[in-house]
Amino acid sequence: MRQVRLNFTFNLLEVVLVAIALFGLLVQQAAAQSDQAPQQRSRGRYAFRMTPVKSFSTDAPGDPGGLAAAPRQDILRVGFFTADGNGNLTGRTIATTDTNNGATWIVSFNWTGEYVLNSDGTGFFSIEPILESMVCTDTTVSHSGPTPHPVAQGGTPFSGNVACPADIEGHEDYAFVFSRRGGKRIEFIQTDNDGGGAKIFLTGVATARESFGKGDEEKEDGEN
Repeated sequence: MRQVRLNFTFNLLEVVLVAIALFGLLVQQAAAQSDQAPQQRSRGRYAFRMTPVKSFSTDAPGDPGGLAAAPRQDILRVGFFTADGNGNLTGRTIATTDTNNGATWIVSFNWTGEYVLNSDGTGFFSIEPILESMVCTDTTVSHSGPTPHPVAQGGTPFSGNVACPADIEGHEDYAFVFSRRGGKRIEFIQTDNDGGGAKIFLTGVATARESFGKGDEEKEDGEN
């Protein structure tokens, strides 16, 4: 009977030691997954919309904000981009641009970029427009055809097309944060603007449309 009790005690001790070892491994694995989570959730395809914010008052008497000297600037944007999970971006943007005298254009272009992502879900990214892909359309001219202005054919506007100035789009830098778990939503702000005179900064939200990372089990807005 004594031998049976000793064997039982040793077996129980072995079980406890194995359980402790497994618990330690699980903790290490969870920590490793936590460290990798930001990089994993950055991979996917996102749709975005951007809106403008003035950096200061531009309509005060005497024009202290330099509105008269302001160049053409983007005021609204929509588009998409793909993050590969390794710090590289590719995307396409359709932008409404305007001048201080109301010469409104649409500019569409492809771009490439790079990003860095911190473990706390914040980061930075930059983009470089592909000049050869740009199409500029003057939207102040009268529209034609049955489709909304500018008339679109094959996804590219052609009614009112004008030559794109070389400097109409350029390098841009942004700061961002993941505002929803699983990498479903990114909020970002423009951190630079090289234009002279009054400046418009863009801010936006990107929502994952196709994700290759973890966290896709997250429910959509409105679901319980």
